[in-house]
Parts: sequence; C-alpha cells; structure tokens
Amino acid sequence: MKILDIENWNRKEHYRFFSEYDEPFFGIVSEIDCTIAYQIAKENNYSFFAYYLHKSLCAANKIEEFKYRIDGDNVIVYDDIHASSTISRDDETFAFSHTTYNQDFNSFENSLKKEIEIVKNSVGLRADINANRKDVIQFSSIPWSKFTGLTHARHFKFVDSIPKITFGKMFTRDKYKIMPISVNVHHGLADGVHVSKYLNLFQELMDEN
Repeated sequence: MKILDIENWNRKEHYRFFSEYDEPFFGIVSEIDCTIAYQIAKENNYSFFAYYLHKSLCAANKIEEFKYRIDGDNVIVYDDIHASSTISRDDETFAFSHTTYNQDFNSFENSLKKEIEIVKNSVGLRADINANRKDVIQFSSIPWSKFTGLTHARHFKFVDSIPKITFGKMFTRDKYKIMPISVNVHHGLADGVHVSKYLNLFQELMDEN
C-alpha cells in the first residue's frame, strides 16, 4: 500500500469538500446482465454467488478509486482489496465473513466456501478483527427481493470510507437474467464516473466466456 499525495491530487478540492459532509456517501442503483455468467456457473457447477462475487471483486481491484481509504489525515491506496460479505444462516440471522482476493476463481471459491461453513456453524455477527479492516469492499446480498433503491445503516461518529456493494434478486426479463446492484462510495474519494467504470467493467467480466 502507499499514501496518496493529496496536495498534488487533481481531486484535492473535491476530497476536502465532501469530507466535511455529515453524509459523504452517494449511491447508484443499476442492473447487471447475468445471462452468460449464470450459464457458465451452472455448466461448471460453480456457486453462482461465488462466481459473481469474484467478478465484482476483480472489477473493484482494477478501479484505483475503489482502493482508496481514509486513515486519519491520510488517504491510503491499498494494493489489493478483499471481500467482506454478509452471509445468511438458516435461522434468518447473518454474520460477517472475510475472503481474501485471489485472481484465480477456484482458490477464491474454496476460501469463500470455508467462510460460509464457519458462518453457518456460528452465532452472532462475528464482528472480529477482519470485520474492522479497511482493505475490503463491504458486500451484501438481498436474494429475496428486486430493488430500485437502497440505503445503508451508518454510524456517523466514525469515519467510514469503505465502498458498499449490494446485490438483489436475479430475475428474468425477456430472455435475459438481470440482477439489481447498488454501489455506495465516499464522494471525497470517487465520483459517478468511477462508479460507472466499475459497473461497466463488472459487466464485461460477467460477459466473458
């Protein structure tokens, strides 16, 4: 990781401006075409959740602004960003998980499966040291509902700069499989153009054969 040179950053004024806000996050709700990705996952007996989560994380690691985190007076640029995903249990509770980023899907899926098994056999939130890491994307899924808008619980007494990505229920429109997605980022660190770059790259990765 490295410390960003804020004084010579072309977004210095934007960063200072939005960092003064009580709520510096903004969000975009969009859709991802999952038709090809879903077919590939099923043909190869992959977990579709693991497959699209991995594609999402790969996209995020290619957008530098998604690797920026506020740390005191500094902005840190992490080398790699990992997955902090909520995992649901049969009793309708959920817990936090941590899966290390790996470009190799099979390695990532194996790590995620272990985390899911740990969550299924635990109680509570698992708000451990990994849950407080900054070098993550905070992922969550709402596979029971489509959505066209979404908000997050926020604790304004603590500085938060971690992007939050939420996936909704996949549904069929005409012959295509569509999934809602919500992306929330700190406006001092990223703008709409950066979220759009992420969404476009995520879609490209989901369309790969």
